[in-house]
Amino acid sequence: MKQHGISLIIGGDGQLGESIKGYLLNVGEQFIETTRRKKSISSTRLFLDLSKNIEFWNPPDGVSVVYLCAAMTSIECCARDPIQSELINVHNTLEVAKKCIEKDIFVVFPSTNLVFDGTKPFQKIDDSVSPKTEYGRQKAETEKRLLTLNEKIAIVRFTKIISPRMILINNWMNFLRNKKEINPFSDMVMSPIPHFLAADLLYRVASKRLDGIFQLSGVSDITYEKIAYHIADRIGVERDLIRPIKALESNILIGHIPQYTTLDSTRVIELFNVKIPDSLSAINEVFKI
Repeated sequence: MKQHGISLIIGGDGQLGESIKGYLLNVGEQFIETTRRKKSISSTRLFLDLSKNIEFWNPPDGVSVVYLCAAMTSIECCARDPIQSELINVHNTLEVAKKCIEKDIFVVFPSTNLVFDGTKPFQKIDDSVSPKTEYGRQKAETEKRLLTLNEKIAIVRFTKIISPRMILINNWMNFLRNKKEINPFSDMVMSPIPHFLAADLLYRVASKRLDGIFQLSGVSDITYEKIAYHIADRIGVERDLIRPIKALESNILIGHIPQYTTLDSTRVIELFNVKIPDSLSAINEVFKI
């Protein structure tokens, strides 16, 4: 299904923005992206820095859909600097949405399972949000405010989106291949979603102008430790290079550790007949191992 008009990707430099760009290129859609890197500005790469005053920014003419991908996504960074991260993740994201709605542009907002506390699996769309991290709180607040603005808004919650750009897994593979020890967390889980599946869902929702909340999740939770052992087996290195640790015993500011990250994906499965790979198959496909 082709969209009409141009897509605007806010935050085209990020992992999800890159995935959406790749998808749109594959289906022959026109798009414009924004970047906060002034040296890379062009006719299709517009400058926009959500950490600054955006009062005088306006979406370009001809845009029909906007994907709000720019965000401070690090849980640690949001916890350390809640004021700056809220400016980016809440205030200025909402300002961009409002400016787009004024020009009749359909708004697509990628969100996260971290709007929930992770105490039960497969959280449903209409469950009450209960964030335990600053990042999750900001996403939940933005969701709430967006839903009061207009019916031309889609919120799409994802569990962990994995792409070939994922620094953690790339570092693991490089260390293991060089016979260096890695320390995956034994007490943290993810339910991974391949980046191309996330981009496909965002495009489908935007193409049909479907409003409301959608959720896409991996089929089950898996520990970071188990993923690390799987990677070692797939690339043919010894498992004794893996020394699991507990997240709370690390030197990284973690905060809340959810017991579960999965979301109920019934709505998107029924609407779009989405086929979600199991966690390890997703790892294999994305990282070509």
